[in-house]
Amino acid sequence: MLKLSKITDYGLLSAVYLARHGGRTISAREISEFYSLPLPVISKVLKTLHDESVIESQRGVGGGYAFVGDSDTVTLGRIIEVFEGPWNLLDCESIDDEGHAICSIRSCCPSRSFIGGINRTIKESFDRVTLADLARGADPQLLMSTNAAPNGARRENL
Repeated sequence: MLKLSKITDYGLLSAVYLARHGGRTISAREISEFYSLPLPVISKVLKTLHDESVIESQRGVGGGYAFVGDSDTVTLGRIIEVFEGPWNLLDCESIDDEGHAICSIRSCCPSRSFIGGINRTIKESFDRVTLADLARGADPQLLMSTNAAPNGARRENL
C-alpha cells in the first residue's frame, strides 16, 4: 500500500510551516512545539530539507531555517522525493543505478501499461500541489480537477 513515512509527513509539515512564515528565520524548536512533535526528528527533517536546497539555514544566535524561495514552485511531489527518494508503485516502473528495469518480466507484463498509467497519474497529482497551495489550505478536490493548473489556479476551457 502506498503510504508516506512519518519522516516525510514531518518534513512536509515543517516545509509548510516555513512557507507560511515567508522568509522569517524559524527555529526547529518553534516548529516542534507548534506541532507537538519530537525536536530531534524535526531537526533531522529540517537538515534534510536544507541539504536538498528546499530551505535555507542560518547559524548562530537567532539562527534557524527559512523558506525563501517561491512556494508556488516547490511541489508536494518534490518534498516526497526528498524524503522517499525516487519512487514508483511497482518495480515495473523502476530502474536500477545502471538504468536497467528492475522487473524481469517488464516487456511481457499484461498489467504494466495499466499500472504505469496509474503511477504517472498519482505522481502528476503530487506535482500539481505546491507548498503555496498547502500553506493557504487550498481545496484538494479543486487542485486535482482536470481543469486545475499546476499551481492550483483554474485554467480556462478552450
